[in-house]
Amino acid sequence: MTTLGTTLLASLAAFAVACGSSKPQPPTNKPVPNTVDVAIASVTLADDCGTGPTTIPPVQSSRASKPSPEFADLAEGASMSQAKRACEQSSVQLRVANGTQAASDITIKKVEVLDESGNVVGELTPREPSKWTGDAYQPWDGKVDAAQTLQVSYALSQPSVSAGSTYTVRVIVGSAEGDRTLQTKTTLEAPASLPPGAVT
Repeated sequence: MTTLGTTLLASLAAFAVACGSSKPQPPTNKPVPNTVDVAIASVTLADDCGTGPTTIPPVQSSRASKPSPEFADLAEGASMSQAKRACEQSSVQLRVANGTQAASDITIKKVEVLDESGNVVGELTPREPSKWTGDAYQPWDGKVDAAQTLQVSYALSQPSVSAGSTYTVRVIVGSAEGDRTLQTKTTLEAPASLPPGAVT
């Protein structure tokens, strides 16, 4: 065999070993090691009903799948219930995944609404932090234990928004790792059912 052929075979073997030794990335529904990951799961821009969060968290999965029949029934019931209500609570839902070996505190420092031009059109006040436990929200103290993943939600004050418009919701979150800015876009399909400041 020629020297060129020997070199080519050696290179191919090294390439195969390198490819075979690569490790798969962890699933997105598990905490990333050594970090506290916070992401916006969903946002509801509607009214301020004076209640805690009411929107059921979206199903989190590393692959596309249908929700269980029990969860589907619960979600359908909640959707019908919301349709019957005159007031729908504004809220922001976060997925918090602690991949560190220590508990961490999470706080929302600011929530802003931006129009399609990037202008800030309002600042919303977060309140009543809650975590989804079983089939209901429970009060949450802002702590996430080591290796724990939570679905949490904050009720928000009512924004001044228009039906049919797209807005960016910008959330500044604080943790032991410092502040981070999260953003998501949402389109308001219907106007808020109550004027700001209305008593329910």
